[in-house]
Amino acid sequence: MTETAPHTLLTGRSLRIAAAGAFALAVAAGIAEAVVAVTSIVAQQGADDALVTQVVARGLVFAAALTCAWYLARGRRWAWWALLLGLGVVGLASMLLPMAAALADGASWSTVFEGDVAPLFPVIRALHIVSVLTGVTLMLHPAVRASLVARGQHS
Repeated sequence: MTETAPHTLLTGRSLRIAAAGAFALAVAAGIAEAVVAVTSIVAQQGADDALVTQVVARGLVFAAALTCAWYLARGRRWAWWALLLGLGVVGLASMLLPMAAALADGASWSTVFEGDVAPLFPVIRALHIVSVLTGVTLMLHPAVRASLVARGQHS
């Protein structure tokens, strides 16, 4: 009888797809945050050009992030870098640094997680942050990096 190596689910490809899924979930949470925040703003003060501009800008960022997640799942090295730097560094910093500054100034956790916007907002924000952290953690696995292909190659 010949022994074969046990099959593992933790391959570079499966971890890469899981990372892409985590980033897609982060984008969905970001969209949900935007919907809740815009709904609250419109209910309180109405819409103006600045709000519309911000919604359009966020929409473009969300579309770019979903595109990168799609290409990460397919093993594109450029998408790995775009997600690491775009969502993993800049995106997280844009969420966490203001929260840390508010906490340092004595704000409550509810205020920091913008619980005043809507009761569900802190839950969505936490899901957003955890999803990005999960995506970054998964894509930093050596098997994921080894499974990426450079431009012009096919996965």
